Amino acid sequence: MNRTVKVAVRADSYAYDRPYTYLVPGGMELCPGMRVLVPFGGGNRPVQALVLDCGEEKNAADPAHPLKTVLSALDSEPVLSEKDLRLLLWMRDKCFCTCYDVLKAMIPAGLDFRTEIRYCPVPESEAKSPLPDADPLRPVYEFMLSLGRGCGADELKKSFPGRDIPAALDELQKKKLIVSDRRELRNIGDKKTRYVRLLSVPDGVRLGTKQTDVVDFLRGGGEYSMREVSYYTGASSATVKSLARAGIVGIRELEAPRPAVKKAPPAELLPDPMLSPEQERVFSGLSGLCAQSQPNAALLHGITGSGKTFVYIRLIRKVLSMGRNAIVLVPEIALTPQLLDRFTDYFGDLVALIHSGLSVGERLDEWKRIRSGRARVVVGTRSAVFAPLDNIGLIVIDEEQEYTYRSEQTPKYHARDAAKFRAVQHGALLLMGSATPSVESMYAAVSGRYRLFTLRERYGKAVLPDVVFSDMGEELRRGNGGMIGSELAGELERTFAAGNQAILFLNRRGNSRSIFCRSCGKTLKCPNCSVSLTYHSANNRLMCHYCGHSRKIVVTCPECGSPDLSRSGGGTQKAEAELSALFPGKEIIRMDADTTSGKESHEKLLARFRDENVPMLLGTQMIAKGLDFPNVTLVGVIDADQLLNLPDFRASERAFSMITQAVGRAGRGASRGRAIIQTFSPGDSVLRAAAAQDYDTFFRSESDFRRAFRYPPFCDLLIVELSGTDNARLYAAASHVSGELAAVLGEEQVFPPAPAPVFRINNKLRYRIAAKTSDVKDVREKVSAVIRRFMSSRIYNGLGISAVFNPFE
Repeated sequence: MNRTVKVAVRADSYAYDRPYTYLVPGGMELCPGMRVLVPFGGGNRPVQALVLDCGEEKNAADPAHPLKTVLSALDSEPVLSEKDLRLLLWMRDKCFCTCYDVLKAMIPAGLDFRTEIRYCPVPESEAKSPLPDADPLRPVYEFMLSLGRGCGADELKKSFPGRDIPAALDELQKKKLIVSDRRELRNIGDKKTRYVRLLSVPDGVRLGTKQTDVVDFLRGGGEYSMREVSYYTGASSATVKSLARAGIVGIRELEAPRPAVKKAPPAELLPDPMLSPEQERVFSGLSGLCAQSQPNAALLHGITGSGKTFVYIRLIRKVLSMGRNAIVLVPEIALTPQLLDRFTDYFGDLVALIHSGLSVGERLDEWKRIRSGRARVVVGTRSAVFAPLDNIGLIVIDEEQEYTYRSEQTPKYHARDAAKFRAVQHGALLLMGSATPSVESMYAAVSGRYRLFTLRERYGKAVLPDVVFSDMGEELRRGNGGMIGSELAGELERTFAAGNQAILFLNRRGNSRSIFCRSCGKTLKCPNCSVSLTYHSANNRLMCHYCGHSRKIVVTCPECGSPDLSRSGGGTQKAEAELSALFPGKEIIRMDADTTSGKESHEKLLARFRDENVPMLLGTQMIAKGLDFPNVTLVGVIDADQLLNLPDFRASERAFSMITQAVGRAGRGASRGRAIIQTFSPGDSVLRAAAAQDYDTFFRSESDFRRAFRYPPFCDLLIVELSGTDNARLYAAASHVSGELAAVLGEEQVFPPAPAPVFRINNKLRYRIAAKTSDVKDVREKVSAVIRRFMSSRIYNGLGISAVFNPFE
C-alpha cells in the first residue's frame, strides 16, 4: 500500500480544477488542509496545492499510470479545518471558481507563499565550456560572479535595463554556467521582538562604559526588550550583541502580535445593557433559538434607532456563557469603529477585528489570535465570515440588505450564503438584522423559512425624525440652480445655532458627473471605458471611476476646440464647495472613497466628527447607515432622484433602503430629529414610504412587482458574462453559450445575450446572458459544464467567462 493524497492545485483555469492524486514520500506527514508543493503538467513545474484528502492506493505504482510524488510540505499544520474544507468545496461549486480562488478568500494574504528563484554562477574554472570573451552573455555572467552570492531576475533587470534577462538566464542554464534554487517564502513573516536578560558576569572581565550600563540596568532582574535596553541605557544593539557573544547576557526572540484592536480593554467590563420590554421579548425568543444548539435562521426587523445592537450584545453574552463563539458582520469599514468600541467595553480582549483596511500583518495576527481561541467574538466586514472560529453559536449579519456583502471579485460569493453554510455546520443561529431587510429575506421570513422578530419603537424613548420634502423643481423655478435648496440651507442654519450637528448624504463622489461641449454636444469620455469622465475638483482632474484613468482638466473641447464647456451633475466635492460658500467658517468633514483611502481614515474622520462637534458630515453611502451620533438632529438627502429609475430591478429597494437608513441617523439622542429630502419627484411612492419609514407598504408593493415579472425571490437570476476585445467574435461566443444554456435549462428560461450596462471597462467589451432559474445543485452542475467546455475550447482562447447567481448589479 502506498500513501497518497488528493490535492487541488493552484490552477489558472476553472476548466482544469479537479482533484489530482500524488504519492507521499516516506517520512513526510500530511493531513487535509495543509499546502504542499507538487510537480504539475508535462514539464513537472513545481506548483502549490491544497491537500483535500489522505489515503492509500494499491495501484499507486502501476507503470501504466505512474503517480507523481509530492515535493515538499509548505505548512507544518493545516490552515483549514475539516469544516473549512467542506465550506471551500461547496463555495467552489456554488461560485464557479477554483479551490485556490476560495482559499485566497478564506485565509489572510500574509499566509500565502511567493516563489523566489535565486541564480548562482558556477565558477569559470569549474565550467565545462567557458564563455568566450566576446559572448554577449559574458557581462551578465561576470556581474553574477562579482556578487559572490545568488541573485534574482529582478536584481539583474535593474543592473541591465533593456536586456532580455529571462532569455539570458535560460541560455546560461543551458550552458551549465548557473544553477537555480527555488524557494517558497511566506508573504509576510511573524513580527518578532528581541528580549534581553542577564546571565552572569565572570570575575575579572573588563567591560566598556556602555556595556557596564547595560549590565547594571539588567541586574534588577527580569527581561527587557532590546528597545527598552537601548532607551534606558543609550547602548546600541551592537553593544548588547557583544555581551551576548561573551555569554554575559542572553537574547531570545518572541512573537510580537500586531494589534488590530487599538482600544485597550476596560479594567471592568460593562454589565448587560438594559433592554426595553420590546427588546426583552425579542431577546427571549432569540435566546431560545441559541439554546437549541441546532441550525436556525432569524430575521430581526427593527426600525432605525430601535437598539438592535443591544440585543446582539445580550445574545453574544448568552452564547459565550454556553462556551460557544460569535461572528458579527457589518457592511462597511466605516461602521466598525463605533461597533468595535462598544463591543470592547462589553467583551474586552475577546474581540477581534477583520476587514480590508488592516495591514497584511495585522490581518495575519488577528487570524492567528482567533484560531488560537484567544479571541471569541469576531467583528468585521464580508471576509470576517471566514474567521477560523470553532464551535460557533451565533452569526449576526447587521444591515443584511447591503450589496457590499456580495463580493464583486472571484470568488463572487455572498456573505449571507457562506454564513448559512457555517451556521448549519456548527448548529448555530444565523441572525440577520436591518431596518430595511432585503425583499428576499423578508419573503423568506413571512414564508416561514426564517423566524421573524420585530422592533417597532426607538430605544430610550427617542422618536423618529420629522421628514420634509424639498421640491427642487420649485427651487429651480425660483432661480436656485445649486445643489443646496433654500429649505435645507435654512434648517442647517437653525441646527448650527442650536449647537447641533448635521449629516448630509449624497451618493456620488467627485465634483461633476460629466463635462460636455455646448457647441458640438460631445461628452468627455474615458478612452478605456464606455462612461463619461468625472471631474474631481480636489485634484483638478478628470477621472474614470471604473478603470482609474486620469487626465488634466481641459479648457477647450477635444473634438471641436470650443471653450464652451459645461459641467453636469454634482458629487460630494461640489456639494462641499457650495456648503462652504453658504456657511463660511463652518467645518465640513467629507467621507467618500477619495478621503478614506488611508489607513484608519474612517476611524479618524468619525472620531473628529464626534469629539470635536464638527458641524457637518457630508458623504456617500458609508455615512448613511449604522452610525449613532446623539448630537445629530438634521439629515439632508441632497439628491434623492439619482437613486431612482436605474436599469436594475433592485433600484427601488436600494433607494428605499438608503433613504430610510440616512433619515434614521437624525434624532437618536435627547433632541428630536428632522430630515430634508431634496427631490424633483416629491410624490414618488418609494420616497414617500422611505420618509415615513413604512417598510410594510414598500414590501407589499415591491413583492407584487417582482412576482408579476418573476424576479427574485420568485426565481434565482443567473448572469453569465463574457468579455473580450473583438466585438464580433465576442457576440458570436455569447450567442453560442446562450444556446448551450437554453439547451440544458430550457429556452423559456434563458434570454439572448445583451451588452452589459457598462459595455466597455478597461478596453474589455462585455456581454451578459440572463436566465431565470433556480440556484440548486443540478442547475449549477449544468451551468458549470457549459463554462468548462467554453474554457477548454481553443476557439474561444482570449475570451473570459464568469457566472453568478443573484448579483447586485
